[in-house]
Amino acid sequence: MARRSRIKTEVPSAIQDEFNARLVAGGFADYEGLTAWLNERLAEEGLSVRISKTSAFRYGAEFQEQFERDMAEQRQLYQIAKTSLADNQDTEGVVREATIRTMQTRLLRLSIALRDAEEAGDDPHLLAKTSSQIAKAIADLGRTDIMSQKYKAEILKEERAKQIAAAKAAEPIAKKAGLSEDDWAAIRAKFLGVEVA
Repeated sequence: MARRSRIKTEVPSAIQDEFNARLVAGGFADYEGLTAWLNERLAEEGLSVRISKTSAFRYGAEFQEQFERDMAEQRQLYQIAKTSLADNQDTEGVVREATIRTMQTRLLRLSIALRDAEEAGDDPHLLAKTSSQIAKAIADLGRTDIMSQKYKAEILKEERAKQIAAAKAAEPIAKKAGLSEDDWAAIRAKFLGVEVA
């Protein structure tokens, strides 16, 4: 059974947030100083909780892992947005896709955390309710993904129809300008992004 962190279970969330900020600012180092600060801060609040350096280190290592995963997600989203803008792609669609992938990753992590909570002996009724909510969120995300794929296919179909209509409209102009059938076929194929037969 996984052991729950005393920092998570006994330290008020406001102090946890301060501790997290100090962990990040200090580069996840100096656990001796951080533990001393945390215990002083708890004493200031009149709490009798005492945190060991080992407990602070375990919590910090877990928080660092989560922090680095979150930062990697942010870098990935930034790269997707940067690439889509450079390629003049549908930025709204790319951001939507990135958001869906991020939510899938987070729901998976939440499922793993839920399993850990179950192993730690948390309230089974609360776990069942949370599991149901996660399942619903995954189903909703799946539907959103399908709708997004359909929307993308519709946009591509509309763009293709516009390209074909533009090529048809340009054909009389090309013939009037004296282009040969072969020259016009090559231009049309390049415009439509197809191979010349």
